[in-house]
Amino acid sequence: MNYDMLNTIGSDEAGVGDYFGPMTVCAVHVPKEKVALLRELGVKDSKNLSNGTVHKLAADIIHIVHYSLVILDNPSYNKKIDEGWNIVKLKAVLHDHCIRNVHGKLESSAQDALEAIVIDQFTTENAYKKYVPEPFQLNLIHQETKAESKSIAVACASILARSKYLEQMDNLNQHLKKDVPRGASQKTDQFAAQLASKHGMDYVDNLTKKHFKSRQKVLDLLEQKKRNK
Repeated sequence: MNYDMLNTIGSDEAGVGDYFGPMTVCAVHVPKEKVALLRELGVKDSKNLSNGTVHKLAADIIHIVHYSLVILDNPSYNKKIDEGWNIVKLKAVLHDHCIRNVHGKLESSAQDALEAIVIDQFTTENAYKKYVPEPFQLNLIHQETKAESKSIAVACASILARSKYLEQMDNLNQHLKKDVPRGASQKTDQFAAQLASKHGMDYVDNLTKKHFKSRQKVLDLLEQKKRNK
């Protein structure tokens, strides 16, 4: 299906695979008459764009289309996980929230003209319905792999979500006066262990996603440091 020939809401997220930093989810409504302008600006899959280009495009996109964006900070994220939520439920609920919210910002004529809702695929339709028992306009929802390359609405959502995530990480860098490594790697674990050694594990937990395997690796590094003293 050529989604760019349709009036579409696209939804995507950023920060899910990163130990540090929040999870950001965004939904964007792109009417088909705005597709050419967005393409001319250079909107495409954010994974293929530099951070500077992402920020520049984000600043342009917000003046062209309607959007809804949620920042789930780590204390809130960890609270939901502690309550028994999993990452699929978090994504499903937040995607549905943003999709509903951006649809609510549209004029009634644009609401009626909506033809597709495209989500970057993260689960099955049955699992999505399990966590969102009454999904917004289920008949219009399409979960697509590599959706950013198939729908410019998803590409816009990806750019806005990533730009906000990067902004939050920049704020964290300024707060810590250090460059926080992204993702989840040995470098991330070592950085977190240094923070925990100085400020305590509760401090690190407040800045990270506690259910990551990285947390145990940080604890192992702290224990190893004790033994080596």
